[in-house]
Amino acid sequence: MGLFSRKQPAPGPTPVVPVGPSAGEIDAAARALAQGDMAPAERLAAGAGDHGQAVAMQILTASIDHTPQD
Repeated sequence: MGLFSRKQPAPGPTPVVPVGPSAGEIDAAARALAQGDMAPAERLAAGAGDHGQAVAMQILTASIDHTPQD
């Protein structure tokens, strides 16, 4: 075998890309959270599986924009 091989590597399994909630779902949960309703945020975070903490942080961050100002 020479320095360069012309053989292409065998195709491996297709990588799985995690799909999270859409921006609209995050925004709706953030609006509800800013009004005191935690249920939509909890549903999205629980449905995200291993990415639940990241989804929760996205919702919390977005909720700042919807928090009423006194």
